[in-house]
Amino acid sequence: MTMQLSFKKFKKYLVYPIVLCMILNLCSCGIKQQINDPTYNTSSVDSSSSEDEYEDNTDTDLSLSEFFENSEDTYWPENPNAESKSSDSENKSSDTSSKSSDTASSKSTDKTSSDTASKSAVSSTASTTSTAYIVPTPNTTITTYVTDEQTDTDTDTSTASSSTSSANSSSAVVSTPEPVNRNGNKLIVIDAGHQQTPNTDQEPIGPGASETKIKVSGGTQGTSTGIPEYQLVLDLSLQLQSVLEARGYEVVQIRTSNDVNISNVERSQIANNLGADAFIRVHANGDEDSNVNGALTICQTPNNPYNGNLYSQCRALASYVLDELANATGCNKKSVWETDTMTGINWSQVPVTIVEVGYMSNPQEDELMATPEYQALIVEGIANGIDRFFSE
Repeated sequence: MTMQLSFKKFKKYLVYPIVLCMILNLCSCGIKQQINDPTYNTSSVDSSSSEDEYEDNTDTDLSLSEFFENSEDTYWPENPNAESKSSDSENKSSDTSSKSSDTASSKSTDKTSSDTASKSAVSSTASTTSTAYIVPTPNTTITTYVTDEQTDTDTDTSTASSSTSSANSSSAVVSTPEPVNRNGNKLIVIDAGHQQTPNTDQEPIGPGASETKIKVSGGTQGTSTGIPEYQLVLDLSLQLQSVLEARGYEVVQIRTSNDVNISNVERSQIANNLGADAFIRVHANGDEDSNVNGALTICQTPNNPYNGNLYSQCRALASYVLDELANATGCNKKSVWETDTMTGINWSQVPVTIVEVGYMSNPQEDELMATPEYQALIVEGIANGIDRFFSE
């Protein structure tokens, strides 16, 4: 009886507590194992930390890999696998960076190839421009009232560029004059100013200059006759060539037609390359005041930064031509204008002058310059001035 009671007490006070503790311990271990088991299914648990829930909250049809490739910032909700997912996102980000790098590298390679081809084309063009000029075939009629080279900078280049873009789209080639056999004679290069179609692209006003002007304008036109300046001065230049050749000079014309595209820099370079003894640039003038009339010539100043060393020769040439032109025609003799704003003068490395034979804005002078008789007097006067330049 005593033993039976003692055993019951033993079970009650010792065995049962031990068993209960074991059961509780086992339950506790099972719960911990489930929580720490990465394969534990939480689909039945309403938790915002699940990957499925995160994907649903993106409100997009992108796959997870596409999401990483299209997102700058990667955010993962806190969950037991956050470290693993973060690592995956970094790998995907790395892959994306690698792809971007490859794409950039590919584009860079393509750009380099394109640049190389472009430079090659430019190099090819540059190599040809030493022997030929690219001349647009004009298909646009442009009326301009630029009077002469000094007013080129007054042109609105942004508007003018668009108006001549179609004219610059097609081109023909004009050969550079061949070296001249002078036979001991003086070489005169004549530049009939302007051209039929302006070229409003920019070029430096002098070697190494940061200031630019349009390459060449169309000039003015007769207020009474309607004759374009480029036509008048071409007629005079061709007649001047005949007179000079008759006096024993070798002569080269910069242009013999109106349908050309030769910039002021290129015109000067032709004279430089030929080693001209004198470079005569023939122009006609214009002014807002229709009463203004007469002839003038232009040269650089003594302090010209590009060719000041030629000042004395150019000033003498300009003076002689103006004097003789006024003597031959009886026109109003204005003055020699010294300026460093003329592109065609600044680029010249030979004696040069611009001769403005008269004002096309003056009705009487405009009509006078259109007559063959007066043109012959203009040409004779210029030729006489050239004679004096070489004889004195």
